[in-house]
Amino acid sequence: MSSTTSARWRDGFAARSLEAPRQDENALRLFLGSLSLTLGNPKVIVFFLALLPSFIDLASLTPARFALLAALYAVILPSVLLAYALAAGQARALFASVRAQRALNRGAGAMMAGVAAAVAVR
Repeated sequence: MSSTTSARWRDGFAARSLEAPRQDENALRLFLGSLSLTLGNPKVIVFFLALLPSFIDLASLTPARFALLAALYAVILPSVLLAYALAAGQARALFASVRAQRALNRGAGAMMAGVAAAVAVR
Protein backbone atom coordinates (compact mmCIF):
# COMPACT_ATOMS: atom_id res chain seq x y z
CA MET A 1 0.00 0.00 0.00
CA SER A 2 1.43 3.38 -0.94
CA SER A 3 2.08 6.03 1.67
CA THR A 4 -0.72 8.19 0.28
CA THR A 5 -3.19 5.32 0.44
CA SER A 6 -2.25 4.34 3.98
CA ALA A 7 -2.35 7.98 5.04
CA ARG A 8 -5.88 8.23 3.64
CA TRP A 9 -6.91 5.12 5.54
CA ARG A 10 -5.26 5.98 8.86
CA ASP A 11 -5.86 9.72 8.88
CA GLY A 12 -6.51 11.03 12.36
CA PHE A 13 -9.68 12.73 11.18
CA ALA A 14 -9.06 15.89 13.12
CA ALA A 15 -12.05 18.14 12.94
CA ARG A 16 -11.55 20.02 9.72
CA SER A 17 -13.76 22.87 8.90
CA LEU A 18 -14.87 23.52 5.38
CA GLU A 19 -14.38 27.20 4.96
CA ALA A 20 -17.63 29.08 4.69
CA PRO A 21 -18.07 31.21 1.61
CA ARG A 22 -16.87 34.74 2.11
CA GLN A 23 -19.65 37.26 2.42
CA ASP A 24 -17.52 40.28 1.48
CA GLU A 25 -17.11 39.29 -2.19
CA ASN A 26 -18.04 41.86 -4.80
CA ALA A 27 -21.35 40.75 -6.38
CA LEU A 28 -20.42 42.04 -9.84
CA ARG A 29 -17.09 40.22 -9.70
CA LEU A 30 -18.83 36.98 -8.71
CA PHE A 31 -21.42 37.41 -11.47
CA LEU A 32 -18.79 38.06 -14.15
CA GLY A 33 -16.71 35.12 -12.97
CA SER A 34 -19.74 32.81 -13.08
CA LEU A 35 -20.75 34.15 -16.49
CA SER A 36 -17.28 33.56 -17.95
CA LEU A 37 -17.23 30.06 -16.48
CA THR A 38 -20.62 29.29 -18.01
CA LEU A 39 -19.76 30.75 -21.40
CA GLY A 40 -16.53 28.75 -21.47
CA ASN A 41 -18.25 25.49 -20.55
CA PRO A 42 -17.26 23.00 -23.27
CA LYS A 43 -20.50 21.02 -22.93
CA VAL A 44 -22.51 24.10 -23.82
CA ILE A 45 -20.21 24.92 -26.74
CA VAL A 46 -20.46 21.36 -28.09
CA PHE A 47 -24.24 21.45 -27.72
CA PHE A 48 -24.61 24.64 -29.71
CA LEU A 49 -22.05 23.79 -32.38
CA ALA A 50 -22.78 20.10 -32.90
CA LEU A 51 -26.12 19.04 -31.49
CA LEU A 52 -28.42 22.05 -31.78
CA PRO A 53 -28.32 22.11 -35.61
CA SER A 54 -29.55 18.48 -35.52
CA PHE A 55 -32.75 19.58 -33.80
CA ILE A 56 -33.34 23.02 -35.27
CA ASP A 57 -33.33 23.88 -38.96
CA LEU A 58 -30.98 26.85 -38.96
CA ALA A 59 -32.04 27.83 -42.50
CA SER A 60 -35.58 28.53 -41.32
CA LEU A 61 -34.58 30.25 -38.08
CA THR A 62 -36.29 33.64 -37.94
CA PRO A 63 -35.38 36.44 -35.54
CA ALA A 64 -38.56 35.69 -33.56
CA ARG A 65 -37.66 32.00 -33.22
CA PHE A 66 -34.10 32.94 -32.31
CA ALA A 67 -35.43 35.24 -29.58
CA LEU A 68 -37.66 32.42 -28.31
CA LEU A 69 -34.69 30.01 -28.20
CA ALA A 70 -32.57 32.61 -26.42
CA ALA A 71 -35.33 33.23 -23.86
CA LEU A 72 -35.76 29.50 -23.25
CA TYR A 73 -32.04 29.05 -22.84
CA ALA A 74 -31.89 32.04 -20.48
CA VAL A 75 -34.44 30.30 -18.25
CA ILE A 76 -33.28 26.68 -18.54
CA LEU A 77 -29.53 27.08 -18.03
CA PRO A 78 -29.73 29.15 -14.82
CA SER A 79 -32.39 26.76 -13.46
CA VAL A 80 -30.15 23.74 -14.02
CA LEU A 81 -27.11 25.52 -12.59
CA LEU A 82 -29.15 26.64 -9.56
CA ALA A 83 -30.12 23.02 -8.93
CA TYR A 84 -26.42 22.06 -9.12
CA ALA A 85 -25.52 24.85 -6.70
CA LEU A 86 -28.20 23.79 -4.22
CA ALA A 87 -27.06 20.16 -4.44
CA ALA A 88 -23.45 21.25 -3.88
CA GLY A 89 -24.51 23.22 -0.81
CA GLN A 90 -26.28 20.18 0.60
CA ALA A 91 -23.25 17.98 -0.15
CA ARG A 92 -21.00 20.50 1.59
CA ALA A 93 -23.13 20.30 4.72
CA LEU A 94 -23.23 16.50 4.52
CA PHE A 95 -19.47 16.09 4.11
CA ALA A 96 -18.57 18.56 6.87
CA SER A 97 -18.83 15.97 9.64
CA VAL A 98 -15.82 14.00 10.84
CA ARG A 99 -17.68 10.75 10.16
CA ALA A 100 -18.32 11.71 6.53
CA GLN A 101 -14.71 12.83 6.07
CA ARG A 102 -13.53 9.50 7.48
CA ALA A 103 -15.77 7.62 5.03
CA LEU A 104 -14.59 9.77 2.12
CA ASN A 105 -10.93 9.31 3.05
CA ARG A 106 -11.30 5.56 3.47
CA GLY A 107 -13.21 5.30 0.21
CA ALA A 108 -10.51 7.26 -1.61
CA GLY A 109 -7.81 5.12 0.03
CA ALA A 110 -9.59 1.91 -0.98
CA MET A 111 -9.95 3.16 -4.56
CA MET A 112 -6.25 4.06 -4.77
CA ALA A 113 -5.30 0.65 -3.37
CA GLY A 114 -7.60 -1.02 -5.90
CA VAL A 115 -6.09 0.92 -8.79
CA ALA A 116 -2.57 0.09 -7.54
CA ALA A 117 -3.50 -3.60 -7.38
CA ALA A 118 -5.02 -3.49 -10.88
CA VAL A 119 -1.88 -1.84 -12.25
CA ALA A 120 0.34 -4.35 -10.45
CA VAL A 121 -1.63 -7.30 -11.83
CA ARG A 122 -1.35 -5.95 -15.35
